[in-house]
This record gives sequence, C-alpha cells and structure tokens, in this order.
Amino acid sequence: MTGIGQGVALGAGEGRRVGVALDTLTFKGAGEEDRYSVVEYEAAAGMPGPPLHVHHANEEAFYILDGEVDFTLGGETVRLERGSFVLVRRGAAHTFANAGSTPARWIGIFAPGRYVQLIEELGAILPKDGPPDEAAVAALFARWDTAIVAQAES
Repeated sequence: MTGIGQGVALGAGEGRRVGVALDTLTFKGAGEEDRYSVVEYEAAAGMPGPPLHVHHANEEAFYILDGEVDFTLGGETVRLERGSFVLVRRGAAHTFANAGSTPARWIGIFAPGRYVQLIEELGAILPKDGPPDEAAVAALFARWDTAIVAQAES
C-alpha cells in the first residue's frame, strides 16, 4: 500500500481481507472518516447471501465483474451478470445470492465508508459450516441501522 498525499493507492491483490462465511472481501479503502468505501467481493458458488434487509443510514452500489448474482430489490429479483450495476438507496429492501456454480465477483461501494465495519462484524459471527445465529445477525444489523425484512410467504 502506498500513500499518495491525502489518499491511498493499492495494487492488485492489496487491501484488508475479511471472510464472511465462505465469501472473501478485500477492502480497498474504508475508514471512519471516508465518505465511501470500495470492496472487492468474491461470493462462493451457491452462497445464499444475507437475509432481505433495509439500510436506514447507508447506500450501496454493486458492479458485477464475474458470475451470476440473483439480486432482489424492491420486490423484484433479477439475474445480474458481468457488467451489470445496481444502486441500493437508503430504505430499499434488498438481498443477493450467487446463482452460479462458480464464484461470483463484484465491486461494492458503501456510503458512508464506515459501513464496511458491519461486514467485518458479520464475518466474525457467521460460521463457515452451518446456519447463522439469526438473533445475533438481527442484533448486529440493528446496531448498524439495518433491519431484516420478513419475506412474504408464497
């Protein structure tokens, strides 16, 4: 990592790596003072992703690099492939899952940047080999102004 003036330059493969269940995230810039942060996300094949949820104090953007990602936003689910983009505004219910048989990769942008800490904390409580503790996930989300949304029964 090289500092340039008042910023940071990272090379390929550089950044802070965090595991969330079987997924791997590389933070390319994230600090308490940053207006946004950038994350390179690799989702393991078949990973279900987070529960349907709403962020009340942050926004997210996703740019798909590889793979197939089923993304639910505003009650509609679409399959995203390389080159697809999604912007999730505050208050929008959303979730995602790797729909393919190979890893999916995307760039995620969080605004403000401090919300990557939610992901770091989530990685610390999610097991790699079993179901998550739903109450612990809900409590963590609540601390970060995020609510799990009950999905309608079909």
